[in-house]
Amino acid sequence: MTVPPFSDLSPDARHALPIGIIGAGRLGTTLADALAAAGYTDIHLATRADARATVEACALVFVTVPDRAIREAVSALPWRAGQGVVHASGALGLDVLDAAAAHGTLRGCLHPLQTFPGATSPEGSAARFRGIACGVEGDASLGDLLTAVVDDLGGRVLRLEGVDRALYHAAAVLVSNDVVALMAAATRAWEQADLPVTEARKALAPLLLAAASNVARLPLERALTGPIARGDTATVQRHLEALLGDADLSATYRALGRELLRLDLGHTPEIHAALAALLRE
Repeated sequence: MTVPPFSDLSPDARHALPIGIIGAGRLGTTLADALAAAGYTDIHLATRADARATVEACALVFVTVPDRAIREAVSALPWRAGQGVVHASGALGLDVLDAAAAHGTLRGCLHPLQTFPGATSPEGSAARFRGIACGVEGDASLGDLLTAVVDDLGGRVLRLEGVDRALYHAAAVLVSNDVVALMAAATRAWEQADLPVTEARKALAPLLLAAASNVARLPLERALTGPIARGDTATVQRHLEALLGDADLSATYRALGRELLRLDLGHTPEIHAALAALLRE
C-alpha cells in the first residue's frame, strides 16, 4: 500500500489511514477506542499472533507490547518503505525500531503521560487522552503525523527529540507508579498506629486526591500543606520518633521531607535549618 508522505495528508485522508495496533492489552485497546472516537475509521487491533497480517494491511502501525518485547516483535515483521511504525514506550528511543527502518519504514514514538488501569467504555477511552501530554518523536514526516494524531485525540504534544528518555520516564514513574508505593507506606504507618487496615485506603484516598488536585491547580509551594509547609518542627520530630521502629518508613519520610525543603516555602533560615537537621539521614 502506498500513501503520500505523512505530512501531506489532509484531515480526511489521515482519518481514513489504515492504522494497526499490535498489542491488545490495556493501552492498545484504549488507543483503538480513542482513535475511533476521534474519527479514525480503519483501525486494526491485533495480538502478536496476528501482527504479520496487520503490518501487511496498514500504513501506520503502533506497537503497544511491553518494552522488553518491542525489539523482538518488530524484528519479526514484514515492513516496507512508506510505512510508519510507532512504539509507546517512554523509556526507549527509536533505535528499538531499527529492524523496520532497515526496510525504509519511518520510526516514531507516541508516549501518553497517562495511566491505563483496565477496561473502560469507548467514551472513557477517549477521555483518557484529553488534556494530557503525549511525548512524540518521529523520523521525517512521521513526527508531523503523530503531532496531528495527538491533536485529534485532544492531547498536548511534548516533543522528545534530544531528551534524556530515562530521566523523562523516571519523572513520570515518580508521580504515577510511586504514588501507589506512597499509599502502601502510608497504609503501613496507619496499621502500626493500631487503626484498621481495611479503612486505610477509604480514609487516605480522598486526601491523596485533594493533594493531587492542588498540585494540578497551584504552584507547588502553595499546593503544599502540613507541618513542613508550616515550619512545625515539633510535629516533624514527633513523626520521626514514632517511625523509629520502622527504618524503611523513616527513610521514606525523611527523603520526601528533604525534597519538600527544596521548595521556596518562605521559612526563616533558622526554621529551614532546623527542619533540614531533623530530616537528615
